[in-house]
Amino acid sequence: MARPQRTDPRVDLALVAGCALLAAVCLFAPGATRDRVAGALRSTIVAPAAAMQARAEISRRSFLAEAVTRRFNDSVSLRSQRLTGVEDENARLRQLLGLAGAVKWGFVPAEILQGRSLGDEFTVTLTSGASAGVEPLSPLIVSEGLVGVVQRADPALSVAILWPHPDFRVSAMSADGATYGIVTSHQGPSADRYLLELRSVPLRMQLRPGTLIVSSGAGGVFPRNIPVGTVINELKTNEAWARTYLLRPAVKFADLGAVMVLTRAKSTQGVDGVWNLEALADSARRSVVAAGEAINARLRDSLVAPPVKP
Repeated sequence: MARPQRTDPRVDLALVAGCALLAAVCLFAPGATRDRVAGALRSTIVAPAAAMQARAEISRRSFLAEAVTRRFNDSVSLRSQRLTGVEDENARLRQLLGLAGAVKWGFVPAEILQGRSLGDEFTVTLTSGASAGVEPLSPLIVSEGLVGVVQRADPALSVAILWPHPDFRVSAMSADGATYGIVTSHQGPSADRYLLELRSVPLRMQLRPGTLIVSSGAGGVFPRNIPVGTVINELKTNEAWARTYLLRPAVKFADLGAVMVLTRAKSTQGVDGVWNLEALADSARRSVVAAGEAINARLRDSLVAPPVKP
């Protein structure tokens, strides 16, 4: 590759000398002459450089304006997200206050602390403990239904398991009291891990999708008629004498924050009338039917062959 040839040093020296001479002339020349020379320089040599500088300044201002606009939009989006989160949290707190009004007495409010305890994501720490009236085997509830149960109560804090925990168990029944079984966690993959199972249902009993399942009160831990979940479908198992059903939990895992811990006295007396089971059952049926119709519609759309182009 050939190197570009350097200019003759004598040419460079001549240019330097010319610039020095021109500077001296401008320095000692009369004011009118200096102005004419300066104007000529501005209109010839300086003009392109000034134009480049002007364009660079415009580009810099445009870049800065775009950065300011981007920061402003990001700030607005962040504030909007925070506002949405605050509104959701306020809505959940209002629902919990409504539940407290329905329960009336025999409960301890608590917050689920951020992070996990004991290395298990389904074991949580509560901000209320034995000094506030929390005892082991105390049920955890929110406005939607059952959340879990207390395992251990320390003086200031307590440890509880949530419904996806492998040790979670609750005696349950259909909302009409016709069918009984045991609700446990569903050990499925990925998102199915947050579902429940209703096991040991007598073989002669069949539950339709959308059936509301509530606690039965048997066992002395959970009072009767706390919403637990909704039947999705029947699971195929090796049990020849009983049926098992897959349930959608009444409570969404992502919505957990503030909870209510029922005291032993309240669990013994019961929570009848706190939840409108008929309305919940009807809502559950309509939700399952709507979900089934949406799935069927997608299946029909996938089975329709695209038109053949001529």
